Amino acid sequence: MVNIIALYPGQGSQYPKMALDLFASSRKVKDLFELASDATHIDLYTLLDTGGEEDLKRTEVTQLLVTLANRAAQVRLSELGFTLVCHSGLSLGELSAYAGGGILSDEILFPLVQKRASLMAEAGTKVEEKHGKLGMAAVIGMDFSSVEKILTEKSIQGVYPSNDNGPNQVVIAGLDTAIQEAKPHLIAGGARRVLPLKVSGAFHTPFMQDATQEFSAYLETLQFSTPKQRIISSVTAEEVCTAERAKELLGMQLANPVRWTTVMQKISSIKEETASTHTNEHLVLAETGPGTVLSGLWKNSGLPDFCSPLGKESEIQTMREET
Repeated sequence: MVNIIALYPGQGSQYPKMALDLFASSRKVKDLFELASDATHIDLYTLLDTGGEEDLKRTEVTQLLVTLANRAAQVRLSELGFTLVCHSGLSLGELSAYAGGGILSDEILFPLVQKRASLMAEAGTKVEEKHGKLGMAAVIGMDFSSVEKILTEKSIQGVYPSNDNGPNQVVIAGLDTAIQEAKPHLIAGGARRVLPLKVSGAFHTPFMQDATQEFSAYLETLQFSTPKQRIISSVTAEEVCTAERAKELLGMQLANPVRWTTVMQKISSIKEETASTHTNEHLVLAETGPGTVLSGLWKNSGLPDFCSPLGKESEIQTMREET
């Protein structure tokens, strides 16, 4: 038996035509595409098939399509006999983790993602109208506390460390002018590079606070279930054990940093624990969705093991043959 610890990527992992190979290979994935399109009243297949990179960068589009690609990979893995035993997701990917672990049905998931994206885009628009363009950038070669210290010491306003992606990668988010102001100070402080991301917003920062209250209120109207499998939150790296706590964490996530470094450490300990108690089973750590962002973060984390990208049909089939 092959067990999988599934890690779901978030916004920024998108690319044109992602998951269409899974669509072509699986009736269940086709059904998922139909369900998602019906639930959101958007032809998601056509967006993926004909949309370019600029089209896919819009928050309202990106969040739906990345979630669909994540869920398509998970559905395909399950269809082929892989057993998913634990789930976690980076930022937006957390919603895919909740669906994979049994908290959310797909009928609830896609309208939820649509609402989340709409509120985040609206909050971003309001901030940009008042303060100017927003953006996000990856700081390479520096940890979270070091970035935070430089921004504080240099009194740079309007930009925050938003994603603790690893010991050598932090995402900052906020006003584009503040990101540009921070860049030379971060380079002088030891960062190797500061790279803009394919994201239009300032997610996981106080700029999203206006969206948090309305989103949390919306979550209270939805039916969440008790998890059927282990789920690790990207907000606190805690195991999500109840439907109520799941709603709290999703609400907190919009305006609080993603603690992915701590999540990876938690997942590593879970993998070690699971491997020691299920010695006759093969356990795989997998990026269950488009791209290789999470595989790369794991590779550079200093943690043991290897995270395999399993977002394409060819990757899934190769894993199937090898195991």
